[in-house]
Amino acid sequence: MTVGPTQPLDAEALEVFARKGQEGGPAVPQAGPANGVKVRRVMQITGDLARRPFGQLRILDLGCGEGVYAIEAGLRGAEVVAVDARSQRMELGAACARRHGLDKVRFVQDDVRRLTRREWGDFDVVYLLGLLYHFDTPDVFGVLDNVVELCANLLVVDTLISPTAQSQATWRGQSFGGQRVREHEDADSEEVRRARVLRSIDNAFSFRFTRESLLRALRAVGFTSILECAVPFEPGKAEDRITLAAVKGEPVQVSSYPWVNGKSEEEIAAMLRDGGGTKT
Repeated sequence: MTVGPTQPLDAEALEVFARKGQEGGPAVPQAGPANGVKVRRVMQITGDLARRPFGQLRILDLGCGEGVYAIEAGLRGAEVVAVDARSQRMELGAACARRHGLDKVRFVQDDVRRLTRREWGDFDVVYLLGLLYHFDTPDVFGVLDNVVELCANLLVVDTLISPTAQSQATWRGQSFGGQRVREHEDADSEEVRRARVLRSIDNAFSFRFTRESLLRALRAVGFTSILECAVPFEPGKAEDRITLAAVKGEPVQVSSYPWVNGKSEEEIAAMLRDGGGTKT
């Protein structure tokens, strides 16, 4: 059985979403209509892993832009709060929601670094799509802390990663490898920075995790299972971009190998390397 939206979108909305990402020029992969494969993947992950039908979900879409993910989830009956620090593209999504009677889809201009559970409550699903790699340290870690607080079950991350650890960031006594990438020139004004809708809102540099460091950071904030998505396929996806589904649960205890219980990942790795203690 194929599960689709409850209603079609009008021509104006389809035109808006067909232009998504094209501000970055022809070098941006999966821009415009090609972004459809990414939307399909995120909706499939949500439908498969969120544990409940869309109509029972409360979803937070961070860095929503035009709001295509928020609109798609809203068409399926979800309550959605879509947040972006910029209003330019978000206004197009809000207009689309109004025209289609999506009263449960709300667009809010705010900085994701300031969102708290006390103000917004928690969400069954959080989308962190095309946003994490625009933060520098230490903000990138603060965002992950905020996300795990806001997320009751499932986080979907789509982000650029660094293939090598060219620099290191220290957080909570751990070192995370990645790469610092320039977003703006130091002398660029706030107005200029805000006008670049495909870059950070203010910071001149951003930090891109390596795959391994991103997994460790997500585990450190409290996600218990982290899965990398390969299907649905995304033809044309950049080689340095990945989609992760992180689940917030309770750590399991095992009876068959009790030596692993109550130990950190680092302790387990060390014991396996040393070959000691694994029989008790």
